[in-house]
Formats: sequence, C-alpha cells, structure tokens
Amino acid sequence: MAKAEPYENNIGFSDRSDVPIEPRISEQWFLRYPKTKEALAVVRDHLIRFFPAHWEKVYAQWLENIRDWCISRQVWWGHRIPAWYRKSQTPNSTSQRGEEIYVGIEPPPDPASWIQDEDTVDTWFSSWLWAYETMDPQTRKKFYPTSVLVTAADIIFFWVARMIIAGLEFKPGKSSKIEDNIPFHHVFFTSIVRDSRGRKMSKSLGNSPDPLELIDKYGADGLRFGLMRIAPTGQDIRFDDRQIEEGRNFATKLWNVARFRQMHGPSSPAPPIDTQVLSINGIEVLARLNETIVAIEDAYREYQFNVVAQHLYRFVWTDYCDRFVEAAKTEIFGPNEAKKHAALAVMDYVLSAVLRLLHPFMPHITEELWSLLGLGEGSIQFAPLPDEMWFGHRDIASARRAVSIIYNTVEKIRNTRTDSEISATEKVRVRVDSDDPVLRSEAPIVARLANMEEVIIEKSTGYSGYSGYSAAGLIIIERANVDTVAERERLDRQIAKAEEQLATTQRKLNNKPFIDRAPAEVVEEHRQRERDFSAQLAKLKQVRESLK
Repeated sequence: MAKAEPYENNIGFSDRSDVPIEPRISEQWFLRYPKTKEALAVVRDHLIRFFPAHWEKVYAQWLENIRDWCISRQVWWGHRIPAWYRKSQTPNSTSQRGEEIYVGIEPPPDPASWIQDEDTVDTWFSSWLWAYETMDPQTRKKFYPTSVLVTAADIIFFWVARMIIAGLEFKPGKSSKIEDNIPFHHVFFTSIVRDSRGRKMSKSLGNSPDPLELIDKYGADGLRFGLMRIAPTGQDIRFDDRQIEEGRNFATKLWNVARFRQMHGPSSPAPPIDTQVLSINGIEVLARLNETIVAIEDAYREYQFNVVAQHLYRFVWTDYCDRFVEAAKTEIFGPNEAKKHAALAVMDYVLSAVLRLLHPFMPHITEELWSLLGLGEGSIQFAPLPDEMWFGHRDIASARRAVSIIYNTVEKIRNTRTDSEISATEKVRVRVDSDDPVLRSEAPIVARLANMEEVIIEKSTGYSGYSGYSAAGLIIIERANVDTVAERERLDRQIAKAEEQLATTQRKLNNKPFIDRAPAEVVEEHRQRERDFSAQLAKLKQVRESLK
C-alpha cells in the first residue's frame, strides 16, 4: 500500500427514525410490462390526446426504453405481495431458487404449510387499476372509458402510462376493441406552483404559503382567479403575491361595476334589447362579448384555462368597465329616458353573461351578485352558459368602425395630454380637426372617456395649443399658456416619425416584386397607409409652421 488517508463520506439519515440509511440487498419481484406497443400507438394515433401535446414525446421516450417494473416495497402498509413460500424455505434468500413458490390472488389450498412474502406492492401497482376498478359493472358500462384525466406531468410514467397499459391488458370495456378499453380520451397536465426561487413547494422547505392566510388577505375568488390567470397550460409558475392581488383587484372591479348598475334601478333577468336601435357603443360591447364567448369556447376545448381567464379579465376590465360603462354614463345621466333604459338593458345582458362565464373561476362573488341583481331564479351554477347574440340585419361593421375611431381619438387625446405634461385632473378643451358626423354626435362621450371639459369636432382654420394626431384627424388641446419652444420640439419629433413611416410605406410600394406578388387587398392597404401618412404629415407641418 502506497498511501492511506482519511476520507469523509456523506451518509443519508432517515427523516423518520434519524438513523443512517444503509443499502440492503434482497430479492425483489418484477413485472414485465405488457401491451407497450399498443400503449404507444393509442397516443401516437390520438385515440388518447395529451394537453399540452409536447408531453406525448416524453411519454413515447419512456415507453420505447421501458424496463421491467420492480413492484416490491419494504414497508408495513399496502397490499402484500401475493406470493407464498413453503415453510421449509426462507423468503428473500437464494435457497428458494428452483424450489416451489405459489403465486395467486387467493392463498394456497393448505395455507398452514406456506409463508406469505412480507413485502408489499408498489402503491402504483394498485393505482394503475383506478380508472375502472373504482366502478361497479353497471357504472363502468356507462362511463368507461372516462372523458379526461387531470394530473401532473411528473407522474406520466408512474400513473398515466400504467393506467393505459392496464386498460389495454385487462380489457374492462364493453367490448374487446382498443377504443373501448383505453382508460380516458384526454389527459390534461396541470401546472406546478413553485416558490419565487423556482423550488417545488414542500413542508420540509417551509416555502408553501398558508392558503387560509391568502384567502383572508385577497379573498377566495381573488386567489382562485389570480392563480388560474397566470398558470399557462403545462408550464410551472412561480408564486408571487402580486399576481393574487390582481385577482382581488379584479373581484373589486366586478363588484363595483355591478353595484353601479344596482344604483340605477332593478335589473331584468331577460332585458329587452332591440338591436335595431342600439347605440354604437352598445353594439361594440355586445360584439366584443360574442367574440369573447367564441374565444373562451375554443380555449376550453384545448384546456387552456389561463387563456379563458385572460379573455374574461380583458373583456370585463377594458371593454365593459373602462369603455362601455364610462360611455354609457353619458346616456344614463342624460335627459333621454329611452337611451338610458337601452344602456341599462345592455348592462343587464352583459353582466348576466359575464357572471355565468366567470362562475367556474369565481364562484362566491358571482353567486352573490347573481342573487343581488336578481338576474335569474335559483343558483347561478344551474344557469346555462350564454350564447352569442344575433344582431339581425343591423350593419354592425360600420358601427364598430365608428367606435374604433372614437377609441383611437380618445387614446390619442390622452397621449397628447401626457406628452404635453398636462395634469390628468386639469379640465381643458380639445379640438379635433374632423367633419366626421358620427364623431361629432358622440363628442360628449369622447369628452367623458378622455376626461376633458369639452371636445369640439370641426374642421379647424387655426391652431393654438398642444397637438397630436388620431385616425379622426389632428388633435389640438387648447390652453391659455403654451410653451411654444417645447411644443415645436415635440412636433419635430412627430414629423420625423411620420416621415419615416411614410418613407417605409413608399419603399414597399416602389418595390415591383411586392406589387406583383402581394394580394390586391394588401397592396391597397399600403396605398391607404401612404395617403394617411401623407395627410398626417401635412397637418403636422402646418401646425409646426403656425408656431413660428
């Protein structure tokens, strides 16, 4: 021996008994997997679909490289290994090789002469039968194969694959056909919520928040909706209180907008909506509701629950609250009773639909508001989901284009206010250089949405104030004292941007291969852009000249 030196070795300790863990060699029972090729085929051929689909590759990789299953476990609880040894033999020793072993579900005929193996089977050995052994024959005939399995991706091998193999091997279905014996048609893999450092939550790490504390702080619905909205299908997420806070804020927004409706009289479970006399803002919010319903149904088919939550969040917060309700206040607080009742009817219709769509995500607040507003008899959980609204022969396309111009004008007014460093609380007048009759008729709504004292829609002859540009035309925010130097600098930046956009568009239109190959509607779209940018540039330069 040339050298000897001490070596420090890491030894694991049991978390239960606090004693060193040492290897112990013993004989184990193994199971050779049956029906592995068939199990691969049913997923490859989409008799069983995985959501998200990328887990199919992981499933296939495991089955293509599968090894025998060690089913022996040295624990006291569980199903005993159904193997018996003659009393003359010693279990788990080499002396029994080649000698008599009895294996069967029932004990041997002379049990006094036998000793049962002390090991228990792996817990998944019983779990792989779960899809059908939990049902009696009558129930199995009705519900097997099941529709969908919801589980985590980390047990694809332990459970999902083994249940598929068990169904194909033991054939519990109503016939011997493969499609009657697969355990389920769809498998949806949920996300795993991890801590802020990306670690899986566990008791030993102490990194799991107390859900009761979160509910006290953010509400049960806020917690549910906040988590569902940020959980992309099949991807892990890192927990952050701020995400749950957004769920609480959304619940507060929903509550406040429902209470606003309640302030203006009782709601109707079946509001009378005449699509032929609807305001353009009513048409827009109902059309957006139709689009949201379609998008939600598509997302549900793919088990994209976060997409469903995001669509609902965007519709309620932006389309309904920030746009329609704010615009409808002009009619609700106005002198025209017919317009007021029409706006309230649209509110009732939209709130009824939204509460039903949100109920799976936010059961408590939706149930409370459903009852509080009197939108239906009985519990909301038994109310059918809303269908798309049919607008009859009403031309909704032109109405929606008009609303798009209104929202674009409002956005540009807000941007011009911000760029000009005018306080959001300061009431000022705005002129929009346009002769659009729809925009002129909706000027009070534009003023309310933009938080302006007054919005004047007319062709301008002079320019004095802070300016911007919208789809409707030039925007001038009138103010007594204008910093002309700063305004000229800002206009120079806008002119440079408009010149760059015009040049880019013209380069494309001067590109003969583009003109020859692009669809006619695409070419026409670029020509319209050229006209728009040219008009915008001319107006901006005109304003710039007026400030000299």
